[in-house]
Amino acid sequence: MELQISGAMIFNFVVSIAVFFGGIWFKRLDADFKDLKAEINKIKETYQSKELANHVNKGFSNQLDRIFDKLDSIEGKLDKKADK
Repeated sequence: MELQISGAMIFNFVVSIAVFFGGIWFKRLDADFKDLKAEINKIKETYQSKELANHVNKGFSNQLDRIFDKLDSIEGKLDKKADK
């Protein structure tokens, strides 16, 4: 039994090899897209919005203002005591 290789067989072999590597490439792309989607979701969870940042900064500003007011009152008391 002799196997006769025709042009159609060669063409089918080449196409099947190309489809195989194309499938591997698409599978890898799909995995990369899944990784990117996971990273995007992670960023969404850890991202701090501008509104939240402003709220946090206002809280710190209020606390610092209270501290400075206390320091000013202490400084005023010390000045009064030093004047006596």
